[in-house]
Amino acid sequence: MIAYVQQWLAQIETNHGVNPYAFAAIYAAGIIPFWLALYKIAAGVKNNNTTQIKTFSFILGIVIIVPFTYVAFFGHNLPFWFWVIAVCVVGYTVFSVIKRLKSQRTQSQHY
Repeated sequence: MIAYVQQWLAQIETNHGVNPYAFAAIYAAGIIPFWLALYKIAAGVKNNNTTQIKTFSFILGIVIIVPFTYVAFFGHNLPFWFWVIAVCVVGYTVFSVIKRLKSQRTQSQHY
């Protein structure tokens, strides 16, 4: 197991040109939120709670891209899927903000 982790860290440094220990720390910090988000998404699907599904899908997307955001700023050779997820997270955020602003605007016009 230790040899596997050492090999993984060396591969991170070779492939992405970043400090492998910083990357591993960021990656490890996301383990609990990752599994919690998956659990909450499954619970949301079971209970047909679309708000919970959307919220924890957003959190899952953030948790997945955070270690690679470090690579985007300080390294190189990002995987293509990083950019796909990053665009989805940013797009969903913009969509949510616009939707919320429109709903607040229509509510304020009724009062």
